Amino acid sequence: MSEQANVDTAEMITVYISNLPFSASERDLHAFLSDYGATSVLIPTQTVRRFSKKRTDKPRKPLGIAFAQFANATLASKAIQDLNGTTFQNQKLFLKLHVPYEAEPSPLPETKKSKDKKKKNGKEAPETAPDTVYCHDLPDDVTDSEIRELFQLYSPQEIWIYRSKVYKKRCIPLAPHQITAALVTLQSDKNIVDICDDVGKAAALRGKPVIVKPAFVSKIQEIKQLVKDNLTNARDPPPPAAPAAPAALVQEVQNNDAGSGGIPPPPPSSSGAPALAAA
Repeated sequence: MSEQANVDTAEMITVYISNLPFSASERDLHAFLSDYGATSVLIPTQTVRRFSKKRTDKPRKPLGIAFAQFANATLASKAIQDLNGTTFQNQKLFLKLHVPYEAEPSPLPETKKSKDKKKKNGKEAPETAPDTVYCHDLPDDVTDSEIRELFQLYSPQEIWIYRSKVYKKRCIPLAPHQITAALVTLQSDKNIVDICDDVGKAAALRGKPVIVKPAFVSKIQEIKQLVKDNLTNARDPPPPAAPAAPAALVQEVQNNDAGSGGIPPPPPSSSGAPALAAA
């Protein structure tokens, strides 16, 4: 039971006391703080539940802390200054001003656009371009004209058609399959997300719906770099490799004439007459 006084509660200052002996009562603590004008004392406790159903009493266990209220900040500060670190029932007390808990304001509900910026693991998604869309699962032989017709309401400017390998996320790893995709730069005042929604819902290519999303800036840079590299290689082809040197012809001379001593015969005479041996 807490000790209370008839004081205006609007100006009450609360002091938080810790390391309080478990055996201390509210009456004892109030008497200890009476010289400093404490108006009330509260020692929180918790209920100890027992497994036995036979016992109907529920003992309460002190938490070793207390809250004392003072009429004004001057009295509370004086009590903290004088009693912080002093001994009460053989234990050192610690006093400080109590700061009421204030719940943090709940964040605003996320909109669909803000959710699209986050991945499933909570990290921010890659940056998307404000004027370029990404289309995938297109026919392998799709043409530039077909894509321009698809986005004719939004003034398509540049179109890059490419093929990419995709790995499906499954429990059993499968070989990647190749898809045909395109990056389309548009010139429109309409938000790129709204354009993707409109085209994805209303437009179709060869009777099939088109999957359209805002393009990642990193993907645009990657495709442009690939195009640049291909153009560079086409203008400056690598020099042809040097021809391999002809293999040396090795001729083995066999002479069965014992008198020749292994020396090859002299070359034939230029006149066509048989050569004469020297005397």
